[in-house]
Amino acid sequence: MSLKITLAAWAAQQFDPPPAERTLRLWVREGRIVPAPLKIGRAYYVEPSARHIAEVMADSRLVSRLRRG
Repeated sequence: MSLKITLAAWAAQQFDPPPAERTLRLWVREGRIVPAPLKIGRAYYVEPSARHIAEVMADSRLVSRLRRG
């Protein structure tokens, strides 16, 4: 089992400047962070290697374009 970090710490590592806490929680509810964060009490914990779904989708589109080309 790997060490998880808080949602705010993850956002600070991934974005400059990081999105607001409200935006991050919206992303969690909409399933936009993969793998999904774990909620313990009032806090969310995320795998350090987690990614925002838009990044994942962009990568898959790029791969599909490269395979066709």
